[in-house]
Amino acid sequence: MGAKVNEMQTAKLTTLTLKDAWGLATDRRFDNLNMPILQDSRHYGAKADKSSKMAKLVFLNTNVPRQAQSFADFLAGKPCSLSELSFADKMSLVLRYLASPVRYEPLNRPDVHYPVSSFGGLFSCGIKLIVRHEKENQSQSNNVDVYHYHANYHALEQVASNVNYGTELAAGECHIAIVGHYWAVARKYGEYSPYGVVLDAGIVLTQLQYLLALAGVAATTEKTDLQMLQSLLVESDSVQQTLAALSLSIDDEHNALAFLQQTQTHRVSIWSEPEGIHERFHNLQSLLDIFATPYEVCEAAHSKQTLSEQALAELPQDDVLDVLVRRSAANDATGFSQINKVLDAGFLTRFLSVLTGLKSRRETMPAESALQVKVAWINPYGPAIGMYDGAGELQYQPNQTEAFLDILRDCLYSDNQKYNLASMAFELFVTVDTAQLERDYGDAAIRLAHMAAGALGHDICLAASLFDAFARPVRMFRDTKLQQRLGLEGQLVVQVLVGFNRHHNFALKLL
Repeated sequence: MGAKVNEMQTAKLTTLTLKDAWGLATDRRFDNLNMPILQDSRHYGAKADKSSKMAKLVFLNTNVPRQAQSFADFLAGKPCSLSELSFADKMSLVLRYLASPVRYEPLNRPDVHYPVSSFGGLFSCGIKLIVRHEKENQSQSNNVDVYHYHANYHALEQVASNVNYGTELAAGECHIAIVGHYWAVARKYGEYSPYGVVLDAGIVLTQLQYLLALAGVAATTEKTDLQMLQSLLVESDSVQQTLAALSLSIDDEHNALAFLQQTQTHRVSIWSEPEGIHERFHNLQSLLDIFATPYEVCEAAHSKQTLSEQALAELPQDDVLDVLVRRSAANDATGFSQINKVLDAGFLTRFLSVLTGLKSRRETMPAESALQVKVAWINPYGPAIGMYDGAGELQYQPNQTEAFLDILRDCLYSDNQKYNLASMAFELFVTVDTAQLERDYGDAAIRLAHMAAGALGHDICLAASLFDAFARPVRMFRDTKLQQRLGLEGQLVVQVLVGFNRHHNFALKLL
């Protein structure tokens, strides 16, 4: 009966405004959205429909380097040996460390671990490669071939050939696009799916830029048209959206892309888009329309801040690829196994400095300058317990530590969520002034804020991995309570939990 009432309520909200979309992202309005996981957390349905098909695949080389350079050298922008690889091997490495499963952890949820965190651990983004079509050695610059990356097979499948792109690709230029598969999480999160999927896209885009930088492949977002890519890559009635794309520059295009002709026929298992998504989730299309709003605001150039030699020398000297692979969310299905770790007073400053260094290695996201970061330090070791700004400056030190911790404890939305505050070292809150953002970007504000928050959230995860900590970007907490009680400015877009593991469960490495 409760589910039927919920469906009746949500059916009334089929035309939504930007303010509605911001409001529906908060716990006070969750009841207005059809979210299966909140209605029946034990039986929220499968990820999507599973099927198989015969496909001509370009299998990529799995014997890619496991070492590149120290994380500190990467932050410093020093040349990397990966730049000497062939373009085929560069793409193999980039895709492997971007979207391919890296290990299997049977005692964790989810049990398949990817190089990046994702909404519900479901990896809701598809990766597409767009290259110029060649026919009889004559380049057709406005006609392209499209390839889809099958992560489980580490292979590319040509899904379109010699189709009109609508714009010219210059010689030596190809595009790589990130497509949000809202249907991949809809059976679990329903009408809330766009918020998490767009965060995922910001995460994936950030990881992609770091990997391309390591491989020495020049990339920019400036030469891509997301609306044009949407027409090329997504059918009009599909619950998918092209959320980001990069233009890559390659030398000797004809020879560099020759590996794409080496195909093998293979049967592949795939997740496919379930039927009836729109009929079940009445508000989904209206939210997708808001998240698809284009923008034409030119961003002011942001100065890149690099770390001093002393700051870099103080960081762990782990290899950057090791840091990417061992990233952990510490989501243990049998119970948390984290501990408090003795940290020095300068730990938080070093941690936040890594975020500054990482940001210098990628393009600044539109609207990223509007994000604010606050840190709740809760570890009894290290800095004083309290609230800090994004630079590590103490903003508020509570008179009663236990009362401060109670505020953080009282933020779970449902009994199905796990949360062990005692094992956390600190939490980071990423907020945005929605009114100001709307004035700057109109209806595109909500998508840009989530993309930028995803990028920052991923930087936090990588910084945690560098220091052997776990990090979990989370949504669907009682954010309104946190805002009121912690004095957060603006709307909370994402928060990241950071702590340390006592031990790791059994894991089978896949990469």
